[in-house]
Amino acid sequence: MQDIFIRSITEDDLMAVWRIYRDKQVCLMCGARPANSIVEAAAILDVMIKTGGNFTIVLKKTMTVIGIISVRRDIHRYNKKAYMIGYVLEKSYWGMGLMPQAVKLVIEYAFNYLGADVVSASHFKDNLQSKRVLEKCGFQYEGTLRKEYVRWDGTVLDSCVYSFLWEEYKSKGEKV
Repeated sequence: MQDIFIRSITEDDLMAVWRIYRDKQVCLMCGARPANSIVEAAAILDVMIKTGGNFTIVLKKTMTVIGIISVRRDIHRYNKKAYMIGYVLEKSYWGMGLMPQAVKLVIEYAFNYLGADVVSASHFKDNLQSKRVLEKCGFQYEGTLRKEYVRWDGTVLDSCVYSFLWEEYKSKGEKV
């Protein structure tokens, strides 16, 4: 049974975005610049709404937004049917098995509604929690892009890249 559901992000999610993005530790793990004020959180939310493909992760028990997950065209692939996902979760919910549930929902969305050939995801080399999420969801390791990302604090990081193919998804009976 699912403990969470996802839904499109809206302007009503400002306080949740503020709560998530003001945590510097969370931002260090995902690469996002921390929001130092509610005004900065509103700017982050505005970009999420305008760019599309961003969903909130909602805990069913309390109907609380606990994270954000996104799906958009893969910037590292020329295939127009290649999508990439990214996610961030409020720290107090880390290690509870909730993010794999959200990732699986977005995989289903990408393959069944966007017509994806491949869904990719990446994590910083030291983010072993995110690595475990991707492995639990059936992603296959492709390789490491060395010095791929310059984080907001100036740190240059390696990104470990994973993918999940349509054929792999179909062979699992559309259940990941």
